[in-house]
Parts: sequence; structure tokens; C-alpha cells
Amino acid sequence: MYRRLSRLAVSIGLAVTMLVGCGGSQTGVPPTAQQNAPMARHNTSNTAWTVSGRQILINGSPFFIKGVDYGNNQIDAYADPNPLDDANEPVWQPDLAAMRAAGVNSVKVYNVSLDSFRPYWDIIGSINKLRPYETGRIDKFLDAAWNGGNHPIYVVLSIFFGGANVLEPKYLNALKVIYNLMATKYATKPAVMGISIGSEINSEKYINQRVWWQGLNQISDNITKAYQATHAQRITTTTMVDDGLRTVKAGELAGFKVDVWGLDVYRGRTMGRVFDEIAASTQKPELMAEYGASSGYYPASSATYNTGTGTCSNYPPGTGEPPLYGLPGPRPWEHIAELKRAGNPRMEFLVNYATQNANEIYQHRSTNDGVTSGGFYFEWNDEWWKSGWPFKHIGGFEGNKIVNNADFPGCYDDQAWFGLYADKKNGVGDKPFPDRSPDTREPRPALAAMQAVWAKEP
Repeated sequence: MYRRLSRLAVSIGLAVTMLVGCGGSQTGVPPTAQQNAPMARHNTSNTAWTVSGRQILINGSPFFIKGVDYGNNQIDAYADPNPLDDANEPVWQPDLAAMRAAGVNSVKVYNVSLDSFRPYWDIIGSINKLRPYETGRIDKFLDAAWNGGNHPIYVVLSIFFGGANVLEPKYLNALKVIYNLMATKYATKPAVMGISIGSEINSEKYINQRVWWQGLNQISDNITKAYQATHAQRITTTTMVDDGLRTVKAGELAGFKVDVWGLDVYRGRTMGRVFDEIAASTQKPELMAEYGASSGYYPASSATYNTGTGTCSNYPPGTGEPPLYGLPGPRPWEHIAELKRAGNPRMEFLVNYATQNANEIYQHRSTNDGVTSGGFYFEWNDEWWKSGWPFKHIGGFEGNKIVNNADFPGCYDDQAWFGLYADKKNGVGDKPFPDRSPDTREPRPALAAMQAVWAKEP
């Protein structure tokens, strides 16, 4: 699996990383589509989230998540400490409109930074200081996501940390406090569905330690205390690496206090037996915290996707190592292209991949006696910085290595190419918004494919 957040956080020395947000003008969504987006109005100014059996309930009714993971770092910028900040409204507001037009009903974000975390920064690590403004004000975003109850987009919040931090008493105490602060500040917002406890923290060396689960339970307890104190009915969930559900089984044995298991599932064009494994591992609701694939491939690579087997083969010598991997110079990770919708004889098409994944989730939905409550496609838009270099749309990650992934349609795992939208620089200069206009979004064909699947569930 895919520690696309935690690996990068370590590489740039951030103990707490901000991966939320969206982007600028939506060139791929016509105004009429935005105006005609379906409306769903709640009769109350608040929302109550509960669970029953394998279902997530909103105000007592089953809810199916048609979601996207949401990180909007702009071109030429490294990780933004808080892209949902009120000051970033010109960046995220158009995205919310485009999401509604596409049928998205939920977003999951990876980190929220609050002004009130400041006393703990010396413990949890300094926050990226690339932006001059204060962080922690996301009220406008949450209000805009709620949209007065008209086709609301519900939000799962989180704070980023590493799995080892749970075993460090000083760090754990800080996490308990700041998760409580976040829940206290925002749980009463009607757009908030709940909180995810971390992201991809379930290393094999931790999940079999009962003390590790006890630490997570302390964080969960502090979230619950905030819910109770504010009279907010919200859920707690996870964003765990899919390890064959060993983590889920270990967590159940350890009595992990979570309402919904969230799993990052990247098993290829088909999710295979994951739904049977969910059924055998837990009685709780489950959601796909991440699923999707990179839209990039290397035309000069000899790697070939085999439609019959659903995997890639014929990789050039040296793949995954610092040399040129058999590709022409000067730097192989610059020779990346976007998968075509059709016409490439060596590659599968992202549309087929995404559609198959989304259809399987829909077929196994808990609203139809299945085991999953939907999921969050990873991700809404590209984030160039995830390749390690935000100034050019290149491939690779982790020290500019090209990492093969035989399950992906383009045969490689390029972190800056997962978006349903590609980004285009809008304006001049090497300083991102607010020094220039927000990036322009350019929809990929996979967006329309996902929209068609999401439309199946009212």
C-alpha cells in the first residue's frame, strides 16, 4: 500500500502535514451543470450521524458515501498547512461547486491546523511556514460545504501523525488534546460527518501491540468527549492501509473504539475478495477511505498492461532505482504523459479502472445489504508537490524514484497524477495563490465515469 502522505511528511521533516483543499476555476464544469446540480435539503439546521449494523446513518437514514479525498496544494507550492483556511476561499469555493455538479456528497481531508494548537507545536513539530497567514479558520469552508442544506457536501476531518507517535507519551498527550480541540471547535458544524484518526499509521510492527491500540483509544475517547460536550452526534473512522485486513482483525481483538473502519484499497482493476474479507473481519460499518489510480505512464518504458491478467509486466531493467531505468535522459521522471482515454495498445485506460472500482463499491453497498458504506476516490485534483518537486508536473516520488506498480493502469505509481482533475498554472510567476490566480482545473475522462456511477445512488 500507499503511504503517499506519511512518506512525504517524513521526507520534508513535518510531524504534522496539511493535505486538504482544492483549486481554482473549473474549466470542465459548464455553468448550467452547476446550476442544475441535484439538490438534497435537510429539514434541520444540524445533522446527526450514527451507525447501525453495517450502515452509517444520517438523521436515522442510511447514507452512501460518494466522496473524494481532497488536497488542493497549488502548483509551485509545497504542502500548505491549511488549504481549507478562510483565506483560500477563491481556491476551494469553485471546487465545491464542481463537486456538487459531479454528484459528490462527501470529502475527506487529511489535516486541520488550529490556532489553538500553537502551545503544542514544540511537541508535534513545527507547521510548514510557507504561507504568511495564520491557520485554523475553516468555518467558511464548512459553511460553504453545508450550503444551507442544499445538496450538502459532508466533511471528514483529521490531524496527521505517524504510527510511532502513539507510543510516545508526550506526543500522544498532545494528540489527545488537539483532537479534542478540533472536535470541540467543528463538530457542531452541520457539514461535519466525523473525524478520521490519523492516516496510514498501521504498520505491521504496531498493530500487534495492545499498548498501541490503547493509545488510539485514548485519542478516540477524547474525540467522543468533545462530541458529548457539544451535543454533536458524529462518527469516528480511520484511514488505514489495506493489509489484507490484518489491522481490522487486530483492532477488533484489541477493542479499538472506532465507529467505522476506513480502508485505503488499491488492489487493481478489481477489488477482489476485499468485501468478503470485510464481512469476515468486522461487524462494523466500513468505508473506502481511498481508492483510485495514477493517470500517468511513461511512453518510453517497455512496461505493458495485460488486460487479461489485470497487471503489468515487461518492466525495463533498473525500475525503482536511482539510475535512468532504461528510459531516455536527462531525467526519466520528466518523460511522463497522461493516460489516453483510448488508443494506447500497451496500457489500460483509467476510465475502465476507476469505473470498475466504483461499480464494485456500489454493488457491495450496505444500503443494499452489502458491507461497505461507499468511499472516497483518491483524489479530486493533482498535487504536483507529491513528486517531490512542485514546479513541474513530473513523475516519481520518494527521492524522484520511479516506482512501478503492476496493478495500476499506467504501470507506475506517480504521486502527482492521481486527480480526477489535472491542474494548469493560471498567471505568471513562481509564487502560488494568493500571489497569482488559483490554478485552473482541467477534467480528466475518469471524472465523467465516476459521475455516472455516483448517479446510480440517489
